[in-house]
Amino acid sequence: MKHRIAILSDIHGNTTALQAVLSDAKRQEATEYWLLGDIFLPGPGENDLLALLKDLPITATVRGNWDDCVLEALDGQYGLEDPQEVQLLRMTQYLMERMDPDLIAWLRSLPMVARKEIDGLRFSLSHNLPDKNYGSDLLVDNDTDKFDQLLYEETDVAVYGHVHKQLLRYGSQGQQIINPGSIGMPYFDWTTLKNHRAQYALLEVEGGELVNIQFRKVAYDYEAELELAKEKALPFIEMYEELRREDNYQGHNRELLAYLNDKYGYVEDVRQFFR
Repeated sequence: MKHRIAILSDIHGNTTALQAVLSDAKRQEATEYWLLGDIFLPGPGENDLLALLKDLPITATVRGNWDDCVLEALDGQYGLEDPQEVQLLRMTQYLMERMDPDLIAWLRSLPMVARKEIDGLRFSLSHNLPDKNYGSDLLVDNDTDKFDQLLYEETDVAVYGHVHKQLLRYGSQGQQIINPGSIGMPYFDWTTLKNHRAQYALLEVEGGELVNIQFRKVAYDYEAELELAKEKALPFIEMYEELRREDNYQGHNRELLAYLNDKYGYVEDVRQFFR
């Protein structure tokens, strides 16, 4: 039997990009799907995004750092002094005003690491490190010893997300390491390689062998995604507009966040909502 596994990661609320990826994966005859976290935010996807995932044969899902941010906001771990925390609170408010509360129980249930065995081939799945789904440990230009943290004696292939770049490399003992890239927010350092396509990976396993690895890049209407965000009154819309058109996300720009929080009264919004 031939297994064709579509690896999806870092959707970040971009329903339009996800829809294009799933259409492509269906044409590629994917037989199952693995989901590596960072499902929601800063894009506007909510129930419409979940509806796309609901009927897929998803056989493994792990929790990303943005998924944890939603849980931390709901658990009262953020205050109103840090503009970045206000941003996460307001985005979580946006999500919860539109989502079924069962979403939270589902997010809490997701593990940090999952293991799959396909015809004897052993896979490890995580968003970043198996015990740490945030940070810069696995940037694509890091040394091999960093990537060895993904690997156990019983791992033949490790897949991870988080860094928003497609990657294929090896561990120090020759194990395979794969990053499918990001569906909703691809990052590019080299300007001439920049494009607006959504990224995912497609693995083919047959008879216990990894016989093919495809890095897919799928075109989608990013202006339509931006219009959808405006229709849904997505908070921090200026930042999403820059992300969609320039592939630049200023989520760590505290000065900009403070300005937008003040401009739109987001501090008072979250004060009332989370009260």
